[in-house]
Amino acid sequence: MNLSHLLQATPTWVFVLFAVLLALGLRRLRTGVQSLARVWAVPAIFIAWGLYGLAVHLGSAPSNLLHWIAGAAVGGALGLWSLDPAALAFDHQRRLVRQPGSALPLLRNLGIFGAHYVLQVFAATHPQLRDSAMGWDLVVSGFSAGYFVGWAARFLAGQRRAPQTDLALA
Repeated sequence: MNLSHLLQATPTWVFVLFAVLLALGLRRLRTGVQSLARVWAVPAIFIAWGLYGLAVHLGSAPSNLLHWIAGAAVGGALGLWSLDPAALAFDHQRRLVRQPGSALPLLRNLGIFGAHYVLQVFAATHPQLRDSAMGWDLVVSGFSAGYFVGWAARFLAGQRRAPQTDLALA
């Protein structure tokens, strides 16, 4: 299968999701103030995607749940580690947060997206290895959900402890 055929066989929604994740990741390269609703958009997408991956493949094999849990455990630990709540400033009244610029969100978003995409393509083009590819895709799904659950726990802990800071959207 050549690249042009691969891209033609890719559903439009995949390109849209890639563009959204790329734009959101690029925006996070700079320090900025965002509404809390916007901050929660990416974690919500990835947690839902991770749970969807589990739901779709859960009944296929008993080991699927173990693959997902393994990914979630690693992702959760990295999610907890990835955020320094002290670097955040919160305007509790306006429901705004200032986050420092970082390449991590861009790399993380595209890494998870890319892993899912490559594994799905591999499964479609190598039917004899489909079960193996889907097992690894479940690890990625678990990692995705676990990472953002860990990140969310750190974020919420920081938000609860943070003093009021007056912020404005740029």
